[in-house]
Amino acid sequence: MIPKIGSIDFLNADPLCQKLAEVESRWEIIADLPSVLANSLRMGDLDVALVPQVEACRNENYKILPGYCISCDGPVGSILLFGDKPWDQLEKVSVDHASNSSVQLLSVLRHLDGLSPLELKVGPSNLSALEDQEQGESVLLIGDSALEHAVSSVPRLDLGMMWKERTGLPFVFAFWLSRGPIQDWIVESIRKTAQLGLADRTSIAEKYCQKNPGILDVPAAVDYLHEKIRYDLGEPQIEAISEFHRLRCELDNSLDPGWKPEFLQSSENGTWS
Repeated sequence: MIPKIGSIDFLNADPLCQKLAEVESRWEIIADLPSVLANSLRMGDLDVALVPQVEACRNENYKILPGYCISCDGPVGSILLFGDKPWDQLEKVSVDHASNSSVQLLSVLRHLDGLSPLELKVGPSNLSALEDQEQGESVLLIGDSALEHAVSSVPRLDLGMMWKERTGLPFVFAFWLSRGPIQDWIVESIRKTAQLGLADRTSIAEKYCQKNPGILDVPAAVDYLHEKIRYDLGEPQIEAISEFHRLRCELDNSLDPGWKPEFLQSSENGTWS
């Protein structure tokens, strides 16, 4: 069977995904929103996908591919909570439906600050919800939607910076996740895709700006991919994944407090398991 690979079409994911078709023709690439990819992986419709980190604890057979992730280590610029109302007075927030990790991060940050949980409503990926108090007093936007509205005069909080200030850790938004053992050529091709994409970040930023005028200028897009977004999945990121899960367990007793990140390991028979 042809492996099905879930790919994200956001600027921050482009270095990990954009060259998938260039590197390999033996797989089918399915591009969609992070939350949709997570659901497809859970349902068995994908073999490997770049998904929000909160998906990893949902299935005991899941394994994280080593090497790369989408993370930040301070302000990220694309996970933004827009609105005039002070953080400690918020009660209702309109959330972007694209990423589960960012929504969970919002709840964990409230927990860390000893604040009451927010009422969350799924809304449009823009600032229109601010005009409707029934929808929310603030709006959480992620990815390209956040970048598009970053020039707005509306005050905003950067959730990546808030997490860093409270924990001292980077924050991992997404990584490659497998439903189980996969052939070694898939792992190696995903790794090669990342290596080529990361080496080509400046060109990726330039092409993005040409295709999406008015969102970012080229210097800002280059800075975003080179400085704001971090792609190495190392020990600090693994520690951050575990800490985020621990904090989520304090909010949700249905989660397994014993869960730890599990990674694919290479074997001698041509598969990673």
